[in-house]
Amino acid sequence: MLEMRRSQLESLPQITEGGEAIIYAHGRNEVIKAFKPNVNLGNKEKKVAKFLTARFPANVAKPLQMLMVNGRFAGYVMQRIDGAEDFHQFTKKKFLATSGFSNKDIAELVWQASVSIKSLHENGILIGDISDNNLVAVGKNPFFIDVDSWGVQGMFSPDAYTELFTCPDSYAPNGSICFSLDSENYNFAVLAFNMLTRIHPFFGVHDKAPNMSPVERMKSRISILGKEKEHIKIPKIIPSWKWISPDLEQTFIDIFENGKRVDISDLLGDLVGNMKYCKQHDIYYYGKYKECPLCNTTATVITAPIVVVAQKPTSGGPRISVYFAAQDCKFILGLHQYLSTNGEVVYFEPTNPSLTRGIPLSYGKKIDFSDDGKYAFISTDEQTQIVDKSGKVISSIDRYFKSSYSIRGNEFFYVDKGSNVIKLAITDRGNVAQSFGKQYNPLFDIADNGEVFIASMYPQKAIIYANHYNFEVLYDGKIKEYAIKYDPVSKCWLFVYQLANGKYRTMVFGDKKVLYDDDVLTYNATPLSGICFYGNTIYDPANGKFIGVNPHTNKAKEFACDVVTESSKLEFTGRGFRIYNDDKIYNFS
Repeated sequence: MLEMRRSQLESLPQITEGGEAIIYAHGRNEVIKAFKPNVNLGNKEKKVAKFLTARFPANVAKPLQMLMVNGRFAGYVMQRIDGAEDFHQFTKKKFLATSGFSNKDIAELVWQASVSIKSLHENGILIGDISDNNLVAVGKNPFFIDVDSWGVQGMFSPDAYTELFTCPDSYAPNGSICFSLDSENYNFAVLAFNMLTRIHPFFGVHDKAPNMSPVERMKSRISILGKEKEHIKIPKIIPSWKWISPDLEQTFIDIFENGKRVDISDLLGDLVGNMKYCKQHDIYYYGKYKECPLCNTTATVITAPIVVVAQKPTSGGPRISVYFAAQDCKFILGLHQYLSTNGEVVYFEPTNPSLTRGIPLSYGKKIDFSDDGKYAFISTDEQTQIVDKSGKVISSIDRYFKSSYSIRGNEFFYVDKGSNVIKLAITDRGNVAQSFGKQYNPLFDIADNGEVFIASMYPQKAIIYANHYNFEVLYDGKIKEYAIKYDPVSKCWLFVYQLANGKYRTMVFGDKKVLYDDDVLTYNATPLSGICFYGNTIYDPANGKFIGVNPHTNKAKEFACDVVTESSKLEFTGRGFRIYNDDKIYNFS
């Protein structure tokens, strides 16, 4: 048992903060999870006491000892986990490209998680919130966190769940959740399919019921795999999943549509243990097939479409041209940088190829360049080093754990250890810092003209700084994706976020007014940051087109464009649009 005074606890370095607790550093290999006053400490104390003596797999961040503050239970000590990434990251194309994870690596990650969950279930442990935001990976190994929210069969119920990963059988008539080991097999199957295929099994658009939400489809047993699959439109950026074993695919159908609640760990183990590599598709597949099922012309699921570039405009139509392409480009990261096939982040300037330079990328790091290529920014979870062209480190900046940052020109915006948003202007004579004050879990972006948007995301309330004015906005739920965009014409900020239940909220902030706030708009962009905001119009990339919607007038226009997919990023250039795809940048005018 660790006993401390409140002043001692609060003097420790703070790593991160959530709705229920604050995480403090405690020695080299441990952290303290200290609960906030709004938490039911009596219930947490009983759980922590139980879990102190429980036998957990080694990849569970279990309580090591209780924390007593001023003689009262306040939290617990647990293992420190460095370099962890949410499972949600492994469904993103950009992250997979920069981390070097293959589909075989993902399959092994999912299988290891299933083995650990099976072990926990055999000991009567209920996890509750089995979702892509509540499991993490350290390298290529799964890790389980937030043990204090778990339950024990017949003793405690879990404290949390996520609608999009919750078995429909779990809902009681009064709306409460009845957790069970069988229903958690369903929850994990949803997570596993989402990880393996990069799409939730109840996403896509059902042409018979286009307004039906994913949660409603879960309750109606209408997945993208079964009896209604021919009527469900799936984004073409989703690759074929025919590389998994037929038995695993059929078991997914049985779980999602036929009421089975079975453990899939053995089927995942069979898949991982029998994988072969297809050079043509750069993918691993279930090795008990006689040939790669993606190469076989009888495969029923279409792989990612071939992009055809229109080199000449049709009469009166748009002009599409390649702005940038390189033979060694694996993935476009921005207007001036890409990931090369040999694992370097490369700075490029199309008008001056002599400025091209690359820095090798290693796992756990991110590399960005200033717009002129003069500085490189090499970042980990808690630090960013600024490196000049000669390779000399000119600054080392400590950042708040896993906080976001942004680069505009030679200005670096970040969150420091004290939760202050800082603008750092980098010059040859040194750096000049400006603070925007202490924020809480901030989301932020900076416009090209220097305007700043900051959203401090308190539990159930956001304080938003936009156009030099503070707005108070109520919200409920965990934010899964978000986009912040500035319109230089209307001088308004667009803030769009998606909650863990799949619903979107769109807000437009003007001069001391919220000009639009509704949840009626939905988006194709994957990730959500691919949208563009210009002239009071939101431009959303879809398959073979992009859609412009004016939220004030509720009018929409479609622009046909062969090179656009749901994963394209749109950017208005003044004359038209710049379209960022995986390995090319196009101009559309």
